[in-house]
Amino acid sequence: MCEEKLIIDNHQQTSEHMIKIKLIIPVFISIFCFSISCFSQTPKPLKTIIVDAGHGGSDAGAVGEYEGSLRSKEKDVTLAISKKLVATLQRELPDVKTIPTRTTDIFQNVNEKARIANQYHGDLFICIHADSGPLKTARRQIGTRQVTHYKTTYTGKGKRKKKKITAKKVEEPVYQYYKLPMKRAGTSVWIFASHKTSDKLKAIIDNEEDYNIEADDSLSNNVDFNSPEMKPIVAIYAKRFQLKSINMGMLVEEEVAKTGRPTFGLNQRQVGIRVLQSTNMPAILIETGFINNEEDERYINSERGQQELAESITEAVKRYKAMLEGGSSANNLVTKQADDPQPPAPATDKYTSRSKNVLKRIDIKQSNFKVDLYDDGDIDGDIVSVYYNGKILLNNKKLTEKALTLNLTADPTRAENELLIYAENEGDIPPNTALMVVTEGSNRTEVRITSDEKKNGVVIFAKK
Repeated sequence: MCEEKLIIDNHQQTSEHMIKIKLIIPVFISIFCFSISCFSQTPKPLKTIIVDAGHGGSDAGAVGEYEGSLRSKEKDVTLAISKKLVATLQRELPDVKTIPTRTTDIFQNVNEKARIANQYHGDLFICIHADSGPLKTARRQIGTRQVTHYKTTYTGKGKRKKKKITAKKVEEPVYQYYKLPMKRAGTSVWIFASHKTSDKLKAIIDNEEDYNIEADDSLSNNVDFNSPEMKPIVAIYAKRFQLKSINMGMLVEEEVAKTGRPTFGLNQRQVGIRVLQSTNMPAILIETGFINNEEDERYINSERGQQELAESITEAVKRYKAMLEGGSSANNLVTKQADDPQPPAPATDKYTSRSKNVLKRIDIKQSNFKVDLYDDGDIDGDIVSVYYNGKILLNNKKLTEKALTLNLTADPTRAENELLIYAENEGDIPPNTALMVVTEGSNRTEVRITSDEKKNGVVIFAKK
């Protein structure tokens, strides 16, 4: 009887086990097919672009505060540029839906902006901002005033000691204090830090109902994004968003540079860009100019400047769209830009302890070229170390108005040569900023380098 019960129990367990296997196999087959569909190289059209005007309403953003400024508010500048960008995109890309997050002076918190983008199933998110920074205070003498100074003296000793107070009128200067405009000017492009991809994954999972996945509708509608099996797949999607964001940002930087505007390359901010973090699509933020720099403030407030920026961004979108839909993966460019073709030469621990921020890629025709390094803007005690292809060339050198000159030779065994600026400090005005002037024959290129305690500034030299 016991043996018979044992056989029955074993049979039931085997049957239950087989049922579980039969249930699990279709799930993994579905996921496998889903992943193949997701990551196939079938071109995905760019259907919807979300344009966000930063700040708004009660949130004015940065304000021009230096003496002689236009007193312009960031919220107004971003709205004006965004409107021109939307109009230009609609004219140049009539087959693409372009949706602004706001068209009037209203306040929207960043979560609301992200919700709008996700609700309309955006394929690209472009956020418009204006930059700022700390201002120095200066003073000027505007007159004099007469004041009375009192001097106390004593005569005699002991009980005969007497105090004598003498009044004296003197003229002293009267000063007026005011803010100096920033010297730093130019446009920069920002993306959410690549090591924060998990936050992008959370945005995708949290907005499951708004996520337009590249797969058959019948399959994707039945997918549980929170399941352990799906999370690795969605994580890869988050990474793909990051790579596409990098490429879009680099294209914008290139197009803006063509206008002659100073540019600061592509940057990754560790915190503070919730609107990029919470949008489940490729996303970039463009700092169009410094609202506390005299030239920049007038540029981003002018019709010409606003339209020029709108057209530059539109050209970048057109290139991105062509790359995306032409079968060329939007991930290829960043691999070429950021990956070293060969392992770098041995370097110190501090060299490898920070992330790399590729600011510029310069094509060179000659093997030999010269690099001059200056402190950019105010001379505030910035100190740097410089590495070329992983080898240290300058160690703890102070940047001044006088050039630190490097005569470099392109390594013939490398497709790309890397010049890295390591910030030993951030000077009196963070971050560490350097102006790099590259001279190759009669060609001269300027690159503004920013680096800090978290990232190194990198310039890539590619031999044609």
